Amino acid sequence: MDYLLQLGEEKLFLYLPLVVGLLYGFIAQREQFCFSGGIKDFILFKQTKRTASMVMAMIVAIVATQYIGQKYEIDFEDSRYFQNINYLFIAFGGVLFGIGMMLSDGCSSRHLIKLVQGEKDSFFILLALGIFSFITYSFLGEILEVIRTNPFVVNFQVETTLHLSQILIVSLLGITLVVLLKNPKNILQIWDGLLIGLVIALGWFVTHFFINEFFWEESLQSLSFVYPLGKVIEYSYTNFSSSIILFPVLVMIGVMIGAFISSLFNKKYAKKQMCDTTGFHPPKLWLKMVGGALMGFGGILALGCTVGEGLSGLSSLSFASLIAIGSIYIAGVITAIIMKKKNSLIACFYFDYKEQK
Repeated sequence: MDYLLQLGEEKLFLYLPLVVGLLYGFIAQREQFCFSGGIKDFILFKQTKRTASMVMAMIVAIVATQYIGQKYEIDFEDSRYFQNINYLFIAFGGVLFGIGMMLSDGCSSRHLIKLVQGEKDSFFILLALGIFSFITYSFLGEILEVIRTNPFVVNFQVETTLHLSQILIVSLLGITLVVLLKNPKNILQIWDGLLIGLVIALGWFVTHFFINEFFWEESLQSLSFVYPLGKVIEYSYTNFSSSIILFPVLVMIGVMIGAFISSLFNKKYAKKQMCDTTGFHPPKLWLKMVGGALMGFGGILALGCTVGEGLSGLSSLSFASLIAIGSIYIAGVITAIIMKKKNSLIACFYFDYKEQK
């Protein structure tokens, strides 16, 4: 801790978020960690490897985050995942995000990685996502507040959401993981989930460190990608005001750097040259951008994306985060099933457990 303080506030503010993002990007690109990809793998091939990695990340993120919370006396109820929650907004936003991530073939963090791998469509999807994220939290803010006062909507509003039982949620996720692994030895093949879970805990520690040591005015948080993409749009909209540079924006930049470095050594995912779309009807670019817009709008309503709610939020043991990731996942599965029936759900790569000897 003392060594970190010797580096100075400005260097730490720049380096630590970049390192957190770099670690996530490198790991996620190496194994193509992806929430929507896990859904697609199961719907098309009944394959569970990437979903198992996702569940492993959830378990490790919860355990590691709660450990550092106890060790450093971090009160996660100070984060946005607990305060001023509207369950209807959370669920509706999650549904929109789930639909959007399947239409666009990836969530927000996934498209950051696909962009540096050479996916040109991802740029336009991220652009649509960022624009609608910015519009939602900026220009639609007053409208959303009026909607919150509706007598029906008010019934779903709470000042502080429920706190999940760590033992219960980890146990349920553990049972799910056992089913997804198929063979206990396969747990060694989902190392990416373990490391990403630790990165989520590191993100919490870094923001707590800034708040505690430097009285940083930013809120307690870990990784999330919808809001910072909106901030990038705001950054250009406000003539590049330096006040917009925040922790999640620097993390996002780090993710792209880490994914790019990994792609230099892991080139098999660099292009979709292995995709044969003969006989399929993949979504056009405009529809993928609609998916990006849905993620931008829905992600703000749901207070996060698959990573923001499914890992960061859930690791804080917020009940609202459980509703968010649950609605995202259910909407994603239903959308994937519909897309499969229309012959528009396409997998470029096959993610299977390697045979154990």
